[in-house]
Amino acid sequence: MISPAYLLVAHGSRDPRPAQIVNHLAEIMAQQLGECPVGTAALDCQPEPLHQQLLNFYQQVQRPVRILPLFLLPGVHVKEDIPSEVAIARSQLPQTASLEILPYLGSHERLCQVLQAQIQAAPPCQTWILLAHGSRRPGGNAPIEALAAQLPERVGGRVRAAYWSVDPRLEQQLQEDERAGYDSVGVLPYFLCPGGLTDAIAEKLEAIARPQVILADTLHQSPDLIDILLELCQGTPVAAPG
Repeated sequence: MISPAYLLVAHGSRDPRPAQIVNHLAEIMAQQLGECPVGTAALDCQPEPLHQQLLNFYQQVQRPVRILPLFLLPGVHVKEDIPSEVAIARSQLPQTASLEILPYLGSHERLCQVLQAQIQAAPPCQTWILLAHGSRRPGGNAPIEALAAQLPERVGGRVRAAYWSVDPRLEQQLQEDERAGYDSVGVLPYFLCPGGLTDAIAEKLEAIARPQVILADTLHQSPDLIDILLELCQGTPVAAPG
């Protein structure tokens, strides 16, 4: 039986850092997986649409392709955009060709342990904010709320969710923390890679006089990330698009 190839699908950015990080992850995974090629693709900021990137990769590897979405929330990209692009690619391939979508990165249960380790490695803070981009899709932010609810039991402190693009926003939570008398607040960015958005978050936090704010690393710094990606590669694909 031919071993599959894996394609890491990221959001895409004009900032070069995310692509560099994703390419590095793919290189490490390829070393770990041995006979299984690992490639990368992105939804945005690419010269070709995702379905063409999928076709190019399939033609290159000539074997079943398993697609791993490097997204942390079940938003429009995970639920609609990637399946739609995969369906287009499948329509242009022979019936025997196999393209399967794996569960997205944010669905892995061990991410809570990664966040716990980041909090424990950071300077002590009286309270923490788990900051995500946020989704307007109904239920799209439920995983963030669930993580924020689980973390206090693990770290023995207060953790609340905040979002960059929807309420409750980062500024609102920080204002509440200041009114509550907290002197030190940790912000845990729920982003895979640094980029323009995390730069904007850092700039906003630098302008805040009180409370003192500690900004933790993005998830790509976690030593457990490769293991999580490899476990997702061995998991059961989601329902394939027609």
